[in-house]
Amino acid sequence: MPQKIVIIGANAAGIEAASSARKKDRTAEITLITKEKTAGYSRCGLPFVISGAISHFKALTVYPLAYFQMLKLNLRTQTTAIAINIKEKTITVQTLERIIEIIPYDKLVIATGADSFMPPIKGREKHGVLNLRSLDDGEKIDAAIKAGAKSAIIMGAGLIGLELGVALNEKGLQVTIVEMQPQILPQLLDADMAKLVQTHLEQRDIKCLLGNAVEEILGEEKVSSIKAGGENFMADLYINAFGVRANTQ
Repeated sequence: MPQKIVIIGANAAGIEAASSARKKDRTAEITLITKEKTAGYSRCGLPFVISGAISHFKALTVYPLAYFQMLKLNLRTQTTAIAINIKEKTITVQTLERIIEIIPYDKLVIATGADSFMPPIKGREKHGVLNLRSLDDGEKIDAAIKAGAKSAIIMGAGLIGLELGVALNEKGLQVTIVEMQPQILPQLLDADMAKLVQTHLEQRDIKCLLGNAVEEILGEEKVSSIKAGGENFMADLYINAFGVRANTQ
């Protein structure tokens, strides 16, 4: 009987695990499960598609479907792992159509990566705050720009926030970056270097509102403005760039 290897997650770590498993075992039944509709793409390129530096989102694909077919990997997209039974050695998954399936395994790899993180800010449940973590996220932001968005507030001045801020600036949007720390890139740069980068951003007319935590996301069901530093700020786009947390759900 060929061994059954199940990998939850089908991006960099998951696909490399599957590729390595195939090299060691040519007969194994290897299944990759991802809740996304596309597997094996470069997340780092998302801001550069939005800016226009990369022509389209499909260009971010690193592992095309032919790769999975060549290695005889069973790729299950738009399928979410919802439970693991380590005694029975099974996982429970739910398809896009909400069909529940039980998948047995001999070996299980969890390579779920991370998801966008939203701090416990009042009003965070409101609709209209966008992330930039997946292809779907990038396409939503791109669609909003094409629909006529002229301004954006980015909450968080880490790498994701700054790269997206520059991308939106290059598309002609007025960009404001809100950060609770007194400098941009607080986890990467010292104060002097951060100031140099901030000056460069401000020369591009990107506003950096530092030392101001986002206190509340305002609006009825949908976000209409945010409150930071005691002031209300409005824009056409509101982007969550607070960072990511391990997806262990």
